[in-house]
Amino acid sequence: MNISQQLERGKRSLVHDPREGDDNKITLVRAKGSLVWDDTGREYLDCTSQAWSNNLGANDPRVIDAAIAQMREITHARPNFNTIPLLQLTAKLREISPGDLNRIGYCLHGSLAVEMAIKLAYKNRPGRHNVIVLQDSYHGRSLTTMAASWPHPNNPFLPIQPRFTRVPHPDPYRPRLGLDVEEDSKLCLSLLEDTIMKGVDGGVVAIMMEPILGNGGHIELPLSFLKGVREICDRFGVILIWDEIQSCFGRTGEMFAADYYGIVPDIMTFGKGIGGGFPLAGIMASDRLDNFDAGEDALTFGQFPVAMAAAVATIDAIIADDLCKKARDHGAYATQRLHEIADRRKLIGNIRGPGLFVSIELVKDRKTKEPALRAASEVYKRGVKKGVLFGESRYAGLGNLIKIKPPLDCTHEQMSLALDVLDDVLGSIEADGIA
Repeated sequence: MNISQQLERGKRSLVHDPREGDDNKITLVRAKGSLVWDDTGREYLDCTSQAWSNNLGANDPRVIDAAIAQMREITHARPNFNTIPLLQLTAKLREISPGDLNRIGYCLHGSLAVEMAIKLAYKNRPGRHNVIVLQDSYHGRSLTTMAASWPHPNNPFLPIQPRFTRVPHPDPYRPRLGLDVEEDSKLCLSLLEDTIMKGVDGGVVAIMMEPILGNGGHIELPLSFLKGVREICDRFGVILIWDEIQSCFGRTGEMFAADYYGIVPDIMTFGKGIGGGFPLAGIMASDRLDNFDAGEDALTFGQFPVAMAAAVATIDAIIADDLCKKARDHGAYATQRLHEIADRRKLIGNIRGPGLFVSIELVKDRKTKEPALRAASEVYKRGVKKGVLFGESRYAGLGNLIKIKPPLDCTHEQMSLALDVLDDVLGSIEADGIA
């Protein structure tokens, strides 16, 4: 069997739906900075940062060198033992963690980090039974985190999933009942308070939310809402969990969204951008909370020394290269260009940030704001043909957002190219009458 036959058999044998994301998935073989190459040798500008994980560009030599050096020492240790990278990374995270989030735990994936946060919240609020989430939040695809996320169509796992209480949130682009943004924020805060007081039996353990809604719409929540939720949690003794897996390590223009907004949650999840391409995630928790007791949160691969050594190098590089500032600069440039493009391309209904957390919402009509689902799918497909990988929102054709989120250290020329291609692609889609 030759290599082509092996690869074809591999594709046919995967348990995951081959249609997930793209009917003709690209097979990647190499990555460097903001670029990736497929198995035909074709080059692409990656505006997805591989699921927003490469805040520092792919295969940064400082990260690779740190990982290789660690591989020569020890690659695995069970949680009964400490390792040098574990202790070094924990000390480094304490230096940059917001507020009093000085207790740190690790795992290898964002979904497990969210579950860790939920477990710690329950441990600290014994006798309470409910976790409240926002209607368009996304927290992962494990059994627990799928249940905490926006509803999945035809979900076959409902019989064995835990139950979460979903509450509405403000949407600056689509405020309710003709209200302005601040009135919508007040309404949603009132509904949240009513839910805590009257909407659940057994008391509320925590409110879990993304400070910027990611996969569920890329919605930047009003600061008044974020502050209001913090105040409600303080008043009712409810733990506030921020899921920062998509927004951490420079993506907003600050190291954490908590720094950007000036709000400190009680527990914060992190992941994606920390590992420099290696799997790593975890939580930061307030000093005021009790820690786990023995056996309550133990995973065989709860620490991966190679990923932790890579994470130390990644954080050092983010700071040394001032990537938070680069995120702000690239984001400001992208936003300016997108407003200019929107003057010509009527499919663009809304432009969103902050930092390099950039996206556009595509609509059929700017007055009705009806989502342009087909157009969004076409942007991705036509972008691929032109050598640019744009991000999409949600899955199964449900989203109408296009995300432009390359690594924070992309060049100005690369960002300009991505926006040029987007402009061209939108023009061709409008010329073809697709919405």
